[in-house]
This record gives sequence, structure tokens and C-alpha cells, in this order.
Amino acid sequence: MTDMDAPETEAAERGADRSRPLPEGTPLAFADRDPTAIDDATELYLLDRHSDADGTVRVQVLGWERDGDLVRVAYALPTGERLRDRYRWPTAGRYDESDFLALVRGLGYPPGAANLIAGEFARARSENGRWRIVTGRRSDGERESDAASGGERAEPATAAGERAAVSDAPSGLRERVRRLDPMATGSAAVVLLVLAVVIPATLATLTGGLTAASTALGGVLGAAALATLRLSIAAVS
Repeated sequence: MTDMDAPETEAAERGADRSRPLPEGTPLAFADRDPTAIDDATELYLLDRHSDADGTVRVQVLGWERDGDLVRVAYALPTGERLRDRYRWPTAGRYDESDFLALVRGLGYPPGAANLIAGEFARARSENGRWRIVTGRRSDGERESDAASGGERAEPATAAGERAAVSDAPSGLRERVRRLDPMATGSAAVVLLVLAVVIPATLATLTGGLTAASTALGGVLGAAALATLRLSIAAVS
């Protein structure tokens, strides 16, 4: 096992400067602890005991499940409070960009053994009141997640679905743009640009001069060519 997933033991519960024993009856496994049965002082004690100098806290992974294009990872804080993080499901050919696979590998398992991560220990950080597992992968802007949302508490399925739809809409649009064929969109942009010049010129020849209608048509075709060209660029970026 790695430092990221060191298991809970009696030795770990008795650090050199954190020698206070756990209250009698408190389970060693985070997942077995009842947060409603832990008093405030014990909660502070547990979070301090399992915190690190970098601001992270040890958490226990409970499991994960796929939900369409998303994967939800459940975990427990040292107090027993249960949370979930939401990630994008790994995209073929872009596995190095997957926070979920980074988490699985960080826990010492290959992707094919992802179902075995339940019970392992990872690190999490609270930012702006929201917990998030530290997967170890850095993306644009030094963010540690490829999902727009942070950790999420258990909530009704309807509310969770509505939040997921709003949060993931921009990501879904980007995925659709990336699936476009840049060669096809680039060719379409060239054709539209040519038509934006040729059609007004042809109409001007037939009618004896440019008209407002032919000029407007040329403008529409030119704008369409520019938009198509931007899609082509976005598909390869």
C-alpha cells in the first residue's frame, strides 16, 4: 500500500503528540462511525488526529458507482460523515486526464481492479466548506479535478440530477465539439467563405449592382463560415 492509502490501525490512532485514546466504543474504521454519536470535542480531535501539514485529512473510500457519463465516489471522514465526489467517466484515449483513474492508481490499483478500492484510505481537502479527495492529478489552472463540482453530500436523487445537469452542461457541450471532424468542419468553412463572395458577386452581375439583399446574404454566409471555422479549431484544441 502507498502513503495515500495507509490503513487505520491502533498505532496510527496513537501518534507521538496525539496520545489521547479514542472514546470507548468508537470503531477504528471511519465507515463504521456514527457522526451523530460523536460530540464536538471528539470531532475536532479526530479531524486533528488525521490531518496533515498540507491541510489534507485522511478519509476512507467506501466505493463508487457509474451514472452515465459520471462516476460517483463515496467516502467517509474520520468522524464517520459520508460524502461523495463526482468525476467525469474516463474518455477513451484520454485516460491520463481522468481524476477517477488517478485516484484508483494512487490507491495502488490498476484500472481493471477499481472495484477493490473500497475500504482504502485517501487524503481529502476542504475548500470553501466543500470536501474533495486529492487525486494527485493536476489539470488547467492547477485544479485537482476534471469535474466542475466539488464534494457533495447525500441528497435526494431529483435534486442531485438537476444539479448534475446544470453543472455538467458546459462539459457535455465541449465533449460534443471535440467529437466533430476538424477536416469536415474546416472544409465547410472554406465552402461557406467562397459562397459568401461568389453569390453576391453573381447576383450583382445579374441585377446590375449590389443590392441590400445580396449584401445581407453575403454577410450571413461569412458569419456562418467564421463560426464553422471556430468549431474546427475548437475540435482540435
